Amino acid sequence: MAELVQFKRGEVLYHPRRPEWGEGVVEQAVNINHEGAPAQRLVITFANHGRVTINTAIATLVPKEDFSSMLPSSSSAATVNHSVSTKHAPPAGRVGWLDALDQSRNGGETHELWRLPEAMTDPFQPLSKRLQATLDSYRFGNDPRHARNILDWAVAQTRLNDPLSKYARHELEQGFRRFARDRDNHLFDLVRQLKRQSGQNVLAQAVQAATDPLTKQTLERAIRA
Repeated sequence: MAELVQFKRGEVLYHPRRPEWGEGVVEQAVNINHEGAPAQRLVITFANHGRVTINTAIATLVPKEDFSSMLPSSSSAATVNHSVSTKHAPPAGRVGWLDALDQSRNGGETHELWRLPEAMTDPFQPLSKRLQATLDSYRFGNDPRHARNILDWAVAQTRLNDPLSKYARHELEQGFRRFARDRDNHLFDLVRQLKRQSGQNVLAQAVQAATDPLTKQTLERAIRA
């Protein structure tokens, strides 16, 4: 059994499943017992979500310093994203402003706005976990014109409480379109791998668990492909 991480009042942490909430500061911490196991009930104020009460036996929280170490390295992320992006690469001789932005800001490495999170791509994680992390990202939708969704996505991608302090709105919209394209390609690739490995049960369970219409529709389309 993993050792319980004890949080104290004033500590800064993140919710890995909801990175768009931004940094959270622990306001209250009470030790509790949950189904026979030690846990904590925390009252946390998140920069982009407000005050939330969380049972650590149900939701895993990560200290700020540990969360930073979970971010993908530029080299590994660049390798993964190159593999999912080649189908839709721009024609020779035509380099869009996104590609110029990518190269000028990152020396050719994958840009933070469309880099797929490590939880989706980590080859050391089971395919089922990578699939779930990918499906989770569909909560941001597919339309960059939805203000709340794109800002939530940008916070999750950049770890900035206010992404508009670094990027213009049109940069976020264009970055999201590229992220959504690579995410869809990645989902289809994961589904193909699961099919080859007789993972039909995993896919069936994922479809059944999907409550968001976009998530369910996209997953079913990937399974039919």
